[in-house]
Amino acid sequence: MTTVKEVYSLLDENYPYCIQEDYDNSGIMADCGAAIDKIVVSLDITNAVVDYAASIGAQLIVSHHPVIFRPIRSIVYHSPLQRMLRSGISAISAHTNFDIAKGGVNDTLASRLALQNITSVFKVSEKSVKGTLRENYIGRMGNLPHEMTPAEFAAFTGKCLRGRNAMEYVEGGKPISRVAVGGGACGEFVFECMENGIDAFVTGEAKHHEMIFAKDNGITLIAAGHYATENVALEALADTLKSGLNGVEIIVTRVDDPVSFTE
Repeated sequence: MTTVKEVYSLLDENYPYCIQEDYDNSGIMADCGAAIDKIVVSLDITNAVVDYAASIGAQLIVSHHPVIFRPIRSIVYHSPLQRMLRSGISAISAHTNFDIAKGGVNDTLASRLALQNITSVFKVSEKSVKGTLRENYIGRMGNLPHEMTPAEFAAFTGKCLRGRNAMEYVEGGKPISRVAVGGGACGEFVFECMENGIDAFVTGEAKHHEMIFAKDNGITLIAAGHYATENVALEALADTLKSGLNGVEIIVTRVDDPVSFTE
């Protein structure tokens, strides 16, 4: 019999929860006590994801984004959390620890963009891990296989992220060789790109002033969508579960995928 705590321990071995950022709430969201033989892996825990998990008889959802992020004042009828508990479905999240850890979101994103000589960038915190002080870096940087223009790289990024078209970018006005990535909401790190010799920065979302800074300072900034830049890592998360859990079925769902469109 596999338990929620055993699944959590497996995730902790691969993406240590002690390295999550201070504001985060990764970990066990709910433990309903049932034995686990079927797990749904998703980016978020939405009503659609809970309904899907219940329809296939899953006892656990492992998500990237926590369904409980801030202290709960009430549980509302037909909210994802209420539906989950009513169906007896447990939940674990692996959020910023999965962003930061080796083999997580940003390693996967860098690999998807075919970056070479990948190293860590964008320091976020220092944590004590088993008595030693450790630096955490949330982003990754590396070199493209060959130089591209900003327009070529934007098109390449869209293709690498499964042809998504709901993205925007500003051109830095120079050829692109060195690229940094930060999945999700990492636009704030554009200010560190110049000191690291970055030609282009790919993230999920960026604020208006961050886009202006990038363009004014010769950096091509691509806001490729929060979902698109983190969705690529779901298979890696599922593979970790599959490798460590015998007799447990692991199913990746994308029923929470937002609709993309062009005018």
